[in-house]
Amino acid sequence: MLIQTTTVDLPSTRSNNWKACWSEPEIELRRVRAEMARRDLHDFVRQAWPVLEPNTPFVDGIHMRAICTHLQALTEGRLRHLIINIPPGHAKSLLTGAFWPAWVWIDRPHIRWLFASYAANLSVRDSVKCRRLIESDWYQQHFADRYQLSSDQNQKNRFENDRTGYRIATSVGGSATGERADVVVVDDPHSVDQAESDAERRRAVEWFNGTMSTRLNDFASGHKVVIQQRLHEADLTGDLLVRGGFELLCLPAEFEPERRCCTSTGWTDPRVEAGELLWPGKVTAADLEALKVSLGSYR
Repeated sequence: MLIQTTTVDLPSTRSNNWKACWSEPEIELRRVRAEMARRDLHDFVRQAWPVLEPNTPFVDGIHMRAICTHLQALTEGRLRHLIINIPPGHAKSLLTGAFWPAWVWIDRPHIRWLFASYAANLSVRDSVKCRRLIESDWYQQHFADRYQLSSDQNQKNRFENDRTGYRIATSVGGSATGERADVVVVDDPHSVDQAESDAERRRAVEWFNGTMSTRLNDFASGHKVVIQQRLHEADLTGDLLVRGGFELLCLPAEFEPERRCCTSTGWTDPRVEAGELLWPGKVTAADLEALKVSLGSYR
């Protein structure tokens, strides 16, 4: 379990200089908003979104709340291991690889993370975004008193803080998987091309089961998360569902009433009509048609 229920004071700031620009009501409003962000991952994402996506307005959606709900449930020990199936283009990497670790570290900076993807540059990309968020003025104004990043270990693929936490980025089969962590996360274990190859697909599955899943610091309390688009019946998700032990959050782009997803958290896909889109404010029917053409009907 990552979290224990505690009473935490409202966050202070690294410097009081910024207070000179704000009135007392503004300061109190910002303190309240910071506390809301600390308590709720979805609210944290909503507030922090402009830091990482300043030119892209935040557009909420069913999947945004669903993913945040389940990642928070895992953080609070109400879920152990989690699989999230979601189509491409739905901000899964931002939510899981950048916002979530930064949020967890507000109250639990000792947590150690190991992230992997089929390509190292994708893992490093999300690591850089996570670090950029932590070092941002917005984050530091609200949460700088919780911890600071260590100056002697602050690289793109690995950064640490002064409370013994770290975040490592690697790839399927990468050397960094000799490390251990409290949470291991695989974001897209297969590329579209690799999933076509039985050998490549099996290599990724065997790597996870034989290497990545053994990297937990504590097998009794550690967590494993796999988030991916489905690419084959025998991809990593398919293998893990046969093995069992994972909660499945399945978020199809178009709603299928006969396959409505319900999880142990009490979450149920709220869509009603067949074909109802998951994120219509960002991924339209025309966008999905283009994906179908490029990915093919099977995928």
